[in-house]
Amino acid sequence: MTYRLIGGEMLVWSDLDGTHGPGPVRGEALAPFLSAARGRTLVAGPHDPALLTGLTGATVLVRGVPDAERLAAVPGLEVLCGSVAELAAEEPFDTVIALDGLERLGTAEHDELSWAQTLGVLRGVLKPDGLLMLALENPLGVHRLVAPPRPPSDSDWTPAWDDTRPAGPGPLARGGVSRVYALYPDPVRPRVVLETTRDDGAAEAAVAGAFDDDAETLTDPVPPALASLRQGHVLAPAWVVVAARTADALRVPATAPAGAPGTRTLLGRIAGAAARCDLPAVRDLLRAWLDGPAAGVPAGRVLSAPDGTLTPLAPPGDVAAALRDLADRLQRCGHPWPGVTGAADLAATLAAMAGRDLAIVDEPSRRALPFAELRADRDRLTRELAEARAQAAFLEKELTAREADLRLARRTVELLSGTGPARAGQAFVGGVRAARRLLRRPG
Repeated sequence: MTYRLIGGEMLVWSDLDGTHGPGPVRGEALAPFLSAARGRTLVAGPHDPALLTGLTGATVLVRGVPDAERLAAVPGLEVLCGSVAELAAEEPFDTVIALDGLERLGTAEHDELSWAQTLGVLRGVLKPDGLLMLALENPLGVHRLVAPPRPPSDSDWTPAWDDTRPAGPGPLARGGVSRVYALYPDPVRPRVVLETTRDDGAAEAAVAGAFDDDAETLTDPVPPALASLRQGHVLAPAWVVVAARTADALRVPATAPAGAPGTRTLLGRIAGAAARCDLPAVRDLLRAWLDGPAAGVPAGRVLSAPDGTLTPLAPPGDVAAALRDLADRLQRCGHPWPGVTGAADLAATLAAMAGRDLAIVDEPSRRALPFAELRADRDRLTRELAEARAQAAFLEKELTAREADLRLARRTVELLSGTGPARAGQAFVGGVRAARRLLRRPG
């Protein structure tokens, strides 16, 4: 198939190849949004071609000619290439989808539009009863808070803040019916999509699991991400607003199965009890875990209901490995056992609390340590080395003093016992006394 130039297109620019930025928005977690489209559909911005497969009759807008040429090979798509500002001449759409947001819809060959102007163009080509799906990156998302500093990419043309851009999804969710979804762990490559009203054990496990990779971070992103979940996903990396004029036009994409109200992960309950130094509660939770069918399932993948019922979300594995994983996570968030020397020692302590005698292998952590934890480990090792040096210097001083005392004691004993050198000295003194007596005798 071919593509159609609408004006303002960039001849050599590509958002899909990832050489000028993060690449297209992608991931199976976003597929339900596209499957919820109805009628004549516009997909605006760089989307992974794998997401567009099956959208027969959809129109795709990209700004670079190389991207248009690539997407023209996808069956059933109508491809437009150019600036979003040129969309005003197109026929209205029943569904408009922009899961990459609005930042990569303008071109260098056209006058730059503000965020609000770009949104106005998209709303202008949407039918009054149409469906809008729009992603909005969170400038204070956890992905930004834990990311090491990196230079701007070629696609970051306007680093200054656009005053027309909302900081959250609230303004977008007004004026009709809408649903707001939070994306984790990254706006471009989300693996978890949750409605922002979700706050249960299943959501907690999903958010924590979204960060199980080897990405380089300044600090562990899981604690702030879980805190964000409990506060309405205020630190979510991005949101997707699905909005329509009427409830009949709103199709809510499928999301992860909802957990029962009041459920938490077993990891969260154990960490909370440990933070309160409630050791009896920790002991009861450990015993219920290790003595039940959830034994061997990582604590972060076990749901704990208010009545104590445990529901595993994964098949069981090695019990010792699950305990060591729990110990490793407790070390990151704090625990009431200051005397332990590592994750293996803490895992053995947890096993003993549950009445288990397990062989815990002391092996290095398999996850990449964030910069903050590496620095904390460096500071801890520096303190331990300074303490060891101070102790060695003290012991050396004590040893030197005791050796001097020992030598003095040995000399005293020798003089009092008449042995060794003291006996020779006594013989010499005796000889001198005898000679003096001989000299004093007359003639």
